[in-house]
Amino acid sequence: MMLFPAQAVAAAQASPVLASPGIPNSQEQLIQVSLALAMVVALIYAVAWFIKRKQGVHGLSNIPMKTLGVLPMGVKEKIILVEVGGKQILLGMTASNINTLATFDEPIVEEKSNNVGSFSQKLKDILQQQNKNSDTKKVSHEDNA
Repeated sequence: MMLFPAQAVAAAQASPVLASPGIPNSQEQLIQVSLALAMVVALIYAVAWFIKRKQGVHGLSNIPMKTLGVLPMGVKEKIILVEVGGKQILLGMTASNINTLATFDEPIVEEKSNNVGSFSQKLKDILQQQNKNSDTKKVSHEDNA
């Protein structure tokens, strides 16, 4: 079928013309890249938070160290009871310093004890026992002199 020239022009005008791909807008590309980067960073933070909540940071290492208790003493000061290699260590922690307060060869606080009482009460009892022991040693040394 042969079209007449008027019909051919009308058919050509009616047929959709394929648009050539336009030059991408640099502002749109910047927004897309920024959003993609923000999503990746948010995903990394979400995965890190989940791992920390699920098994904790200490779960990823093979160091046999556990925090048994923390007693806040002020805004930036606290006393921490840590178990390392079967020994329990009492640490004093400030914003700029960590000091060993006492080292216990025998466990003073069991990890899974169901005893009634708070960590602070147990700590007070232990420190009172140590003070009594040191006082009796001082008295015995003075008697020997």
